[in-house]
Amino acid sequence: MPAAAFQEGFQDVEIAAGIGDAIVAAVLRDLRDWLDAGLEPGIVSVNLSAGIFRDSGLPERLLGKLAAAGVPTRCFGIEVTESVLLARSAGEAERTLRALRAAGLHVSLDDFGTGYASLTHLKRFPVDTIKLDRSFVGQVEEEGDDAAIVRAMIALATDLGLGIVAEGVETAGQEAFLRRHGCAQAQGYRYARPVAAARVPALLKQSTLLPKLAAMRDDSAAA
Repeated sequence: MPAAAFQEGFQDVEIAAGIGDAIVAAVLRDLRDWLDAGLEPGIVSVNLSAGIFRDSGLPERLLGKLAAAGVPTRCFGIEVTESVLLARSAGEAERTLRALRAAGLHVSLDDFGTGYASLTHLKRFPVDTIKLDRSFVGQVEEEGDDAAIVRAMIALATDLGLGIVAEGVETAGQEAFLRRHGCAQAQGYRYARPVAAARVPALLKQSTLLPKLAAMRDDSAAA
């Protein structure tokens, strides 16, 4: 199936809900297995597409799945891109995110800085963390425009009391820059490449990785 056609499917409420349910079910199984093994997986986040927010029953369904799986809400997170904030379903998205956040789920704004959302959306929508897009992080060592943008975004997140995660960190220099300017969380190939769920317990047991990994398994398959 062409990528464009696959992405288009996410705009259909029923299709988006079906794909989302399958991803959430897999994540909850993995989380329950890791918790049963005595591991602390941190927050595992799932991306939700704009289309799925047209389902008004999403909060109840998702929270019901967490309860049935015995997974604490502190272990589960929702990621949305700026396109969700600009979609026709933005009002429903706001209500859904508020309900989920009130129940204890972590809410992240993914690929921050690459879309057309106004900064006022950071005030309107219930967001805990912004994820700094990798397109800015890749050039920070050159101390040019991207470095200035990253410093400004880190300062913005700090002033607003939000967490910030840098995406796509690959080098020691990038990590050093981010640490120096106050970004304490990152994800990228410098720390780990995507792995199968069966390999995650071994990573969790490597205590040297724990302070560095912002998300132990980022299920960003655009649920």
